[in-house]
Amino acid sequence: MRSVAPGKIIISGEHSVVYGSPALAVAVNIHANAVVERIDEPGIHLHLDNYGKLASLPLSELERVRLTIDEAYQHYLLGRCAVDKVLPHAGELYLYAIASLYNSYSLPFDHGLDISLKSAIPVRSGMGSSAATVASVLVAVAGYFGVQVDKESLFRFTSHTERLQHGCTSTIDPMVTVHGGLVRVENSQLSLSSELPELNWYLVNTGEPEVSTGQCVAEVRRRFGTSTIWNEFAAIIQGLEQAFVCRDTRALREYVKRNHQLLVDIGVVPDTVQRFISDLKSRYGAAGKISGAGAVHGEKAGFVLVQSDEPVESLCDEYGFSVARLQADPLGARLCH
Repeated sequence: MRSVAPGKIIISGEHSVVYGSPALAVAVNIHANAVVERIDEPGIHLHLDNYGKLASLPLSELERVRLTIDEAYQHYLLGRCAVDKVLPHAGELYLYAIASLYNSYSLPFDHGLDISLKSAIPVRSGMGSSAATVASVLVAVAGYFGVQVDKESLFRFTSHTERLQHGCTSTIDPMVTVHGGLVRVENSQLSLSSELPELNWYLVNTGEPEVSTGQCVAEVRRRFGTSTIWNEFAAIIQGLEQAFVCRDTRALREYVKRNHQLLVDIGVVPDTVQRFISDLKSRYGAAGKISGAGAVHGEKAGFVLVQSDEPVESLCDEYGFSVARLQADPLGARLCH
């Protein structure tokens, strides 16, 4: 049994969502995959591509592990341990998700499962790699047993599992990977849109930032925490939504340019990336913006989202950046037949 789950791209709102402004994200054609096969031994064997065996556990131990992890999470909530102590061993995130399925649907213990997990979604990239891999494992295991898990239930399972490593209930990543399509989040409320952006877009990797997302958020808060600039971000996001609905590419590109300038203003776009985006405009008439937290130090900013009618590989080669063409994934996590 094989499954697939998409990663996500933040279109707009990376920083402003912290201050109550909306954010837009879309599921894209960069996926995690899981394959489940039967084994006679009553156990779970989990393999990760390019890593080897990630975890192995007898089925008789599955529920004990789930309860132990739940207890550790409660200790974290009470301030008795750090969040990285909740899942101390590799693969426990997925074992917990699998155990939740076994517990909820009374799955049989008469044989075991060999699960192979593979992901093209870069880790620590803001693309929801963790949520996508969890969702793909859940879908594949449920599908193997012929269990019908609807989208809302799959979202709850994925979100409930994801909280274990993030320290709080995760919403946007599980929502995007489970449902697919375009997702809007505002003040912790999420909504899905049937209108999908025409992704004549590219994802450019400028390299891993030298600073963490947390450091970026903290520095932006220090400098702009009480600023009215977040109202400008909110207006741009509303314009982007309207441009999607109307399929107005010209307006979309203009809003992306304005969004980029605001990100420059709050200091999260390094000089090299600014020059790259300026060259995109002069050479191709294209628009680009960082997709993620960016960087307050150094010259690398993670991913840049580019809207262009022409391929941009030539310019990316000049800068030493890798690039991939993007397409929206409207289906979300699902079985592959």
